[in-house]
Amino acid sequence: MFREVVPAGPPARGEQSSVDRIRDVALKTFAVHGTEATSLRMIAESAGVSIGLVQHHFKTKGNLITAVDEYVMAVLGQSLAGPLPGAPTDPVSAVAHRVTDLVSNHAPVIDYMCRAVVDCTPMGVRIFDGLVDIGRGHWDQLAEQGLVRPGLDPDWVALNPMVLVLGIFIVRSHLDRHLPDPFTSPAQLDRWQKATDALIRSGQIIAPEPKTDGG
Repeated sequence: MFREVVPAGPPARGEQSSVDRIRDVALKTFAVHGTEATSLRMIAESAGVSIGLVQHHFKTKGNLITAVDEYVMAVLGQSLAGPLPGAPTDPVSAVAHRVTDLVSNHAPVIDYMCRAVVDCTPMGVRIFDGLVDIGRGHWDQLAEQGLVRPGLDPDWVALNPMVLVLGIFIVRSHLDRHLPDPFTSPAQLDRWQKATDALIRSGQIIAPEPKTDGG
């Protein structure tokens, strides 16, 4: 699960830039072509380094895949996991900001995640189950605060919002044909956040009672 993931320690001084560059190129290439169809030579050429340097840092493609997987899990965990802020913060907006920040700052991670989930790879299963775990934790917290509408299915109250967001990520390249600007532009992310917030808030959330001056 995401909460158990701890990013690997930094490489030795002088190696950070090349290791990160190779990993980042591998992340993008795996997202486009899949891990099976991607060779170390393809990654080396895209990264502008020799295949020998790739092998020096990672030894094998399997090790490179593991490094990418650990990086993706760490980014997702750091971006999405953790308890929600308490009142008076709007919990729906708090989660939405985490998601839109992830899209804005880590688009290649989103691409890799979607590829893994759609292909149903072991990494895709790990990601999906981790997202469900995070979602359930958030909704359990909201239920404890009395903010979840009564009578909702206890499984689908967490699954529906997660599937809604994940589905948008998977088809987002098609969305661009139906929006005035790319989905990942600030204006369109803001529109999506507000529309999704309204949908979840009206269907699953009880608005907290406003605090009065008298307590």
